[in-house]
Amino acid sequence: MESIPLAPEMPAFAFPIFADWPVEAIVSTRRGGVSQPPFNTLNFSLARGDAPEAVRTNLTRFVQAVGFRRGDLVIARQVRGDRIRSVTAADRGTRISGTDGLMTSTPDLPLLTLYADCVPIVAYDPVRHVLGVCHAGWQGTTQRIAFQLMHRMARVFGSAPADCLCALGPSIGPASYEVGEPVIGKIRLSQRDPDNLLRSSHRPGHAYLDLWRANRDQLVDAGVNPDNVAISGMDTAQSTDLFFSHRGEAGQCGLFGMLCWLRPR
Repeated sequence: MESIPLAPEMPAFAFPIFADWPVEAIVSTRRGGVSQPPFNTLNFSLARGDAPEAVRTNLTRFVQAVGFRRGDLVIARQVRGDRIRSVTAADRGTRISGTDGLMTSTPDLPLLTLYADCVPIVAYDPVRHVLGVCHAGWQGTTQRIAFQLMHRMARVFGSAPADCLCALGPSIGPASYEVGEPVIGKIRLSQRDPDNLLRSSHRPGHAYLDLWRANRDQLVDAGVNPDNVAISGMDTAQSTDLFFSHRGEAGQCGLFGMLCWLRPR
């Protein structure tokens, strides 16, 4: 990913795969806000115990740094499921309940999803000028939300997966994400090539899970060209100086965000 200085002391990252297209996808870090430990400092979550006024200030600072107002945001209220919602200008300034994915063809409508280890996924169709985003932890991955995002973009907007450019943002990496038997079993039941997603752990009944490859495989299975899927390779659990990590910080942390929007063309 490419580092971009949004504001003094507020670094962020962008995906080079979208650099030549009228779409923006910016991932925040944990730096540049006002929240106190363990939410220090740029936490966007109201659900983890942070002071609401700090979260509001953080969101305002971040979205103003990219040229929007906090009231412009469409925010997904994520539930670790597989629901994907299409949104329009009528949804501006709302939180969409019970959804882990958003899609739009409306320019200048910023979509915000939140993370602290789960995989941020963004898809752009340059032919139809359509944007899709989703949040994939192990639950979303076993429900094949990345595959479903492409299916929904095709059904609602007529997007052809072969036309789409996709990227996976900072999230827990395959060297850090150890899971137990319940998750292993669900991965084996839901994924096309589970043996290549699971690496043995020294602990009996455990394995290391590669969420990056699992979600890339789902996008490819849906028809995306493998060369059009970019993986950031940034492991949140090993980068807690930059990102919040639920696993790396034993659940005592905030959430960073991925903010995406279409530019007019």
